[in-house]
Amino acid sequence: MGNDETGMGGTAPHPCPRPNRGRYLRATALVRATILMKELPQVRPRPMTWNPDEETLAFLRLVALQNAVEYAGQAVAGSVVGRIMGMRADLRPHGRVLAPAIATAVAEANAFVAEEGLEAAQEELASLAPELLESRPKAERRVGLPDLEGAKEGEVVLRFAPNPNGPLSFGHARGLVINGAYAERYKGILILGFDDTDTVVKPPMPEAYDTIQQETEWLLGRPADRGGIAR
Repeated sequence: MGNDETGMGGTAPHPCPRPNRGRYLRATALVRATILMKELPQVRPRPMTWNPDEETLAFLRLVALQNAVEYAGQAVAGSVVGRIMGMRADLRPHGRVLAPAIATAVAEANAFVAEEGLEAAQEELASLAPELLESRPKAERRVGLPDLEGAKEGEVVLRFAPNPNGPLSFGHARGLVINGAYAERYKGILILGFDDTDTVVKPPMPEAYDTIQQETEWLLGRPADRGGIAR
């Protein structure tokens, strides 16, 4: 998509008039039914002529306001899009058409929170769609590396074999640190090898062998358990 003032590209924004002060929007039975995920409209309009109706625009504004309340006036269009498409499967084929309207709804929601305050936005949402104020479970964020399936302490062997055609790249360094962390966790063995079989495409640099061993020791705080070359 190209860039426009909304930052979302695509069709020009659908007009979403700004609500009067103290009244964000009017909820309808269809909008509430949609939020509760009970009866979703089964409409299959022609893609070239489809435009969001007022009920759909009201739904977009509700979800945008919910996102603005959840993130203290910092609603994000991408998050709102995902929420909308998850709740309304019938709108998924019309993402390009809806993108500008969603961007407008997000801007209006953030402006409403900025002007009226977070508490007023919460009250407005509570009166129109209290279901959207319910706390949503958030996925627990894992700290550290996941466990290796089937790994047993003292039996884990990891091999790190970069091409010795220069110092370690960022990607190589990341892989080395991960391998080193697993070796330490499971009291295993880390083998340092060198993938120097292709001397045509990536000819090895003699000094890289020693450099990589030094970098390994610096990154892990210790040398590899096996491999490398004698210095």
